[in-house]
Amino acid sequence: MKEEISYYKILGVDENASNHELRKAFCKLSIELHPDTTSLEIDEAKSKFQEVLEAYENLNNNNLRKIYDDKLKEKFRSKNKVFNSLIIDSKNQNLVENRRPFSSGELFSLLLLFIIISISLICSIFIASFTGKELDTIPIWLVK
Repeated sequence: MKEEISYYKILGVDENASNHELRKAFCKLSIELHPDTTSLEIDEAKSKFQEVLEAYENLNNNNLRKIYDDKLKEKFRSKNKVFNSLIIDSKNQNLVENRRPFSSGELFSLLLLFIIISISLICSIFIASFTGKELDTIPIWLVK
């Protein structure tokens, strides 16, 4: 799974950067990545330039920047919460208690598996008795 790069990393600025610093970084990157002025392939240059443009448009607007920062903080909190719960569970060995119950489809497949194994066992016993083989034979690989 590809991890999403933050707008701050795309522009190469700090999270506390001012609008002037954002504009400066955008101008520098737009000159480097514009499809008309770069040595990159046209498709790659377009996609990178669009990423830079999107990052600048979202971070330059104060309302959009506040919403984006809140989303980043929430994502960071949720990642830490999941990571911390996994560490606690692995230390306490409580992973078995957190399992979900079987669904009806899973229970049905387990029933079918049990029926197939039972039928196979009954058929093998029937075939062995019909051909006259003993049921108490020792496997060849156990004999030295």
